[in-house]
Amino acid sequence: MEKMDIVTYGETYNRAMQGIEDMLLREGNPMSSFKKNVYPEAFQAYLRRHMETLNAIEAVYQQEEHPEEWAEKLANHLVEAAQAELEAITKKGKRSEQQINYNMILAVFVFPAFLEQKGDCAEPVTDVIVKKWNKAFQTSVGKASYEKIENGFHKKLCYITTAVCESQGKADDCYELELLRSYRDGYLLSTEDGQALVKEYYNIAPTIVNRINRQDNAEEIYGGIWDSWLSGCVHLIEAGEKEACREKYMDMVYELKERYMA
Repeated sequence: MEKMDIVTYGETYNRAMQGIEDMLLREGNPMSSFKKNVYPEAFQAYLRRHMETLNAIEAVYQQEEHPEEWAEKLANHLVEAAQAELEAITKKGKRSEQQINYNMILAVFVFPAFLEQKGDCAEPVTDVIVKKWNKAFQTSVGKASYEKIENGFHKKLCYITTAVCESQGKADDCYELELLRSYRDGYLLSTEDGQALVKEYYNIAPTIVNRINRQDNAEEIYGGIWDSWLSGCVHLIEAGEKEACREKYMDMVYELKERYMA
């Protein structure tokens, strides 16, 4: 890429810095757009809205003699801007809710937008944001492409349960998976606590599955997940004990997070 003059570089740099804030901090509640029939259009609109920022970040990245330092600076700027926004929220519950929203926006809009653009900066910038963000906020946000997320809707986003059932030779439309998906869509997403659990699950589940799949005893691990949690969830749903199932499901999410995201 041809070198920019100082004025053009400065304008592009400022656009990139302000734009990365807008990509995260100026978006609304992500759950309103995170639905099977809404997300594809919402994501494409988000991508169009922030394409100028993505192009500016890519342009600066290519201009820098040490682009990895630029990626670090951009990530630090985003984290510090988010910290300032959160610190301004006086009520702990509201602050926690906004933190969850930021995590979700990163996972289903910001990172997929970078990866969809397919620029040289996409992987290194998203990798360093993941690292800086999770360290600063003690979270476990992962990254995935738009294609992977959109395809996930066809499996109802049950990454772990799908992986477990596939390891046991069960079909994608098997009784157990359909029951668990129906429970999640019909019960969990109808409550604020359930929505928070689904957000947390979505943030961490793809990374957990990837890390389990790299283990030599992956099938044994999945068998243990089925025996310890999912089979019990199925029985509780069948018995109409939906809240008890939520508690067991929550135990699974946080136990696997502790085991594979620490």
